[in-house]
Amino acid sequence: MTVTKNSETQLILRKQNKMTFLDKYNLLKQSVPVPAVIEFETENCEHIDYIYQSKNCYYCFDSFNLQNSVYCVACWGKNLVDCRLVLECELCYECADCNKCYSSTYLLSCNNCRDCHFSALCISCVDCFGCVGLTHKQYCIFNKQYSKEEYYKKLAELKKESPEKIMQMMQELKKKIPHPASQQSNSENCPYGDGIYDSKNSFWCFYGVLLEDCGYTFEAGILKKSWDMYTSGSDKGSTELCYELIESTHNYHSAYLFRGDNCTNCYYSSYLTNCSDCFGCVGLSNKKYCILNNQLTKEEYGKTVKIIKKELGWKYE
Repeated sequence: MTVTKNSETQLILRKQNKMTFLDKYNLLKQSVPVPAVIEFETENCEHIDYIYQSKNCYYCFDSFNLQNSVYCVACWGKNLVDCRLVLECELCYECADCNKCYSSTYLLSCNNCRDCHFSALCISCVDCFGCVGLTHKQYCIFNKQYSKEEYYKKLAELKKESPEKIMQMMQELKKKIPHPASQQSNSENCPYGDGIYDSKNSFWCFYGVLLEDCGYTFEAGILKKSWDMYTSGSDKGSTELCYELIESTHNYHSAYLFRGDNCTNCYYSSYLTNCSDCFGCVGLSNKKYCILNNQLTKEEYGKTVKIIKKELGWKYE
């Protein structure tokens, strides 16, 4: 039996009518070209992805407000090299999960430290080397107190050793020092999380800053009343009333977005920029009242969204 073009068209239309909304959305994602790299307000940045308001960066990822830095992931600061999860830091090398540190190297989970090296779990320390779990200390080496003159004399000798040997010595000390199960600073009522700074009323959050009334976030920051967020937040202002966002920034009252930026009332969408009231869209910019990339009137949009939400099992509207 020969199938005519008209019959083929009818078969395709019947098949499309049987497709659910999510089927159509997935099909749209496969058909719309998307950018290979996400960057916003960057200057002189090469080999980067998901970088915002940054300049002079090389091989950096998932970061914002980053300057003169190389080989960094999830960072915010200036003059950083080989760092991960470093926030509001400057002149740091090989640091991880640190906050507000300056002119330091080889730090782990340190907060508000300056001129510290090969140290872990230290808070508000200055001129410390190979230390673990200290608070408000100066001129300490492997947790032993020295005078200023003794400190710099001993430091000159230690600098002749290899970084690997010094790191091993610090790790041996770290095994002997009790340390908190959760690393937090200036935070209030943030249970079951770790690496939380300047936050309050947030539950099960990890490696976040400036969180308020949030839950189940990872590598997220500058958020209010948002849940289930991964590598998302805001670069200016705050992301608020959002749910299930991935690598998205500065959004409001939105859910199920992947790489959505500066969007309001947007759902089940990917690669949106400066959009509002969009549902199931991909790759749009400066659009409003769109469903599956089709432009609708405000009235048409409202009616169609109610039908889709009912199909998706939403218990309201």
